[in-house]
Amino acid sequence: MDYYPKTFIMLGSLLGAMGLSVLIIGLLADGTVQGHSFSMLSLSVLAFCMSYLYPQFKQKDERMKAIRQKAVAYAFTAVIGYLLIFSLLAELNVLTMDVTDILLLITALSMTTLFLLLVFLARKY
Repeated sequence: MDYYPKTFIMLGSLLGAMGLSVLIIGLLADGTVQGHSFSMLSLSVLAFCMSYLYPQFKQKDERMKAIRQKAVAYAFTAVIGYLLIFSLLAELNVLTMDVTDILLLITALSMTTLFLLLVFLARKY
């Protein structure tokens, strides 16, 4: 199968536009943030990252294995940090979001963190 980076970029643009429109419409309609917009925006970041990473992921060499391992380790640390921050904000009654929206936000943050770390580490090594 050939590699078409324009497909990933087009998909990322479409998902980004959909996520932003759901976010803006939710804010204009009832003043709340729709949790599903975070998922769409994180999938948009995923598509943009894959447009850069796909040729490198096809290679099964030691460099890519090391990059994957480091990215997962750093992302795990970041997710633990996100959980600590959100639990602190919930204890202090700063957050007014539903639990499902908070879980969708943590999921979107973890996906975005992982794929951005993959891009940064692939560029570094």
